Amino acid sequence: MIDRLNLDPALYPSDLESLKSVFDQLCQESQIQPGSPEAENLASDLVRLFQDGLSDETSLLSAARARHQDLRRAG
Repeated sequence: MIDRLNLDPALYPSDLESLKSVFDQLCQESQIQPGSPEAENLASDLVRLFQDGLSDETSLLSAARARHQDLRRAG
C-alpha cells in the first residue's frame, strides 16, 4: 500500500497544464460548459485521478472518459 503521507500533494505548473488540456478536451467532446456543476465534477475527478498516479495525459484522458461515460449511463 502506498504511504500517502510521503507523497508530494503539490500540483506543479506542468501538472496544471496537463490537467487543463485534458479538461478542455473532455468539455469539448461532451459539450460541457466550463464553470457548470458538471465541469466542476469533471475537474475534481481529474485531480483525483492525477493524484492516484495517472499523470500522463493519455492515461488521464482515457480514465476520465471512461468515468464520465459511466456516470452518464448511470444518470
